[in-house]
Amino acid sequence: MAERENSGREDLSLRDLVRPSASVPPDAPAREALKLLLEHKVPGLPVVDREGRPVGFISDGNLLESALPKYLTMMEDLSFVRETGDEWVHYLAEAADRPVREVMSERVATVDVETSELEAAREMVVEGVSSVVVTENGRMIGVVGRLDLYAAIIGLEPA
Repeated sequence: MAERENSGREDLSLRDLVRPSASVPPDAPAREALKLLLEHKVPGLPVVDREGRPVGFISDGNLLESALPKYLTMMEDLSFVRETGDEWVHYLAEAADRPVREVMSERVATVDVETSELEAAREMVVEGVSSVVVTENGRMIGVVGRLDLYAAIIGLEPA
């Protein structure tokens, strides 16, 4: 039978698990958010105001959704749509120049750095997110992902 891992850490602190995160201001163009997502190889970023307070979250899904005309998302059959030509390139390029505030989700899962790891895990499950933005005095200090959190709770060391 396989040896069991450590059953958990008693001294676990959310502060120990926080990872620095890129962020984007709400007035930045969506194109800038896309560049950051690609550069950091993450599916989403916190949107923070000038004081570093989280005001939203922008994901790859938000960006793609903003680039498609709304009527396309309501149709089951797109066979009549001509997919070639400059009109689609132009449309998608215009969407990339929209400000992040028009594309982001205003819902952002946040927890204070003094929050227990159990409460942070509950927040992720309730909000249906893979990470939470961690704040201190209302300002973002980083993010904690659910895999890192769960591994730490049960005592698995990162590889």
